[in-house]
Amino acid sequence: MYVPKTSRGKLASQLDLRRSPEYVRGIKLIVNKEFEIIKNNFIRKFNNHKVTKEIEAGPDSSNISGTLGGYGNLFSYIGFSKGDKPTESIRSLFKDIRINSINVNKFGQSSTFIMYPNAQDIFAVTPLPWAESRSWAEGVERGLPGLGFYLNKDNLGRSGGGIQIKNKVKQTKFQNVKYVSSLINEFEKDILSLNNKTI
Repeated sequence: MYVPKTSRGKLASQLDLRRSPEYVRGIKLIVNKEFEIIKNNFIRKFNNHKVTKEIEAGPDSSNISGTLGGYGNLFSYIGFSKGDKPTESIRSLFKDIRINSINVNKFGQSSTFIMYPNAQDIFAVTPLPWAESRSWAEGVERGLPGLGFYLNKDNLGRSGGGIQIKNKVKQTKFQNVKYVSSLINEFEKDILSLNNKTI
């Protein structure tokens, strides 16, 4: 049946689309599909981030993140033990990213509620090896002191790639970079687009 354009708004106000299983199902299919795209894009950005790649490359990595001015690498500078997988604790949090509920109002507009870790959740599972009350993921963003005392050399320290020494070897400062906080902010902006979906 053709409904004149001038009458559609009035008709929509008289309908309660929440009572249409087909409509609600259609909205949920759209939201779930777009959510998976957003989630996968978020995880892809984390995987491809230079900090993630540098740490996962271990003590033999180069300083692709630029945090150390090109000297050494984050794995040995932070002081991880050889064989550690520091980013796995972050990925374990990503496994819990999910849609908690999708609500549809009488006008057919959706509201989506999503469970995901915030920056503080990530900081809580990324302790520094030598100071468990502090987070290496947060340190990457806000600064990790002691770069001037860092000696990058094979077969030294827990990592097998460097140690902190008593005498300063150079005048340089850690270069902060955007990391998980920035990625989560982008994710939050993306998931806002899942609200007010209609067919």
